[in-house]
Amino acid sequence: MKREHRLKKSAAFTYVRKRGERTATRHLALIAARSAEGLKVGLSVSKKVGKAVVRNRVKRLLREAVTAIEDRIDASALYIVSVRPSAAELGYAEMCAEVEELFARAGRLGEAKA
Repeated sequence: MKREHRLKKSAAFTYVRKRGERTATRHLALIAARSAEGLKVGLSVSKKVGKAVVRNRVKRLLREAVTAIEDRIDASALYIVSVRPSAAELGYAEMCAEVEELFARAGRLGEAKA
C-alpha cells in the first residue's frame, strides 16, 4: 500500500468511524465513508490480536493484501480495516482472499483498471 493511500490522522479515523458504513467478514471488519480525498486506507489492530510481533505481522500481511487489489477499490472513500483476533492465524493467501471478500461485500470492489 503506497504511503499516499494510508489513513494516518486521528481526525480522519474519527470521521470514518462516525459517518462510515460497516461491513464484516469472519476475520476482518470494514468501515467506509465517502470522501473527496481519494483512496485512503487505515488499519486498526488491537492488542487482543496478540503481542507486538503478531500485530506487526498481521499489519504487514494486511497492507500487502490491500496493495494486491488497490487498483480495484473504489477510490471515492476513506476506509478503516479492523482486525479480529482470529486473523492472527491467517497466511498471505488467506488474508488476500479475506480482504477481497470484505471489499466485495461492502460493494467497494470493481473491475481492474487497464
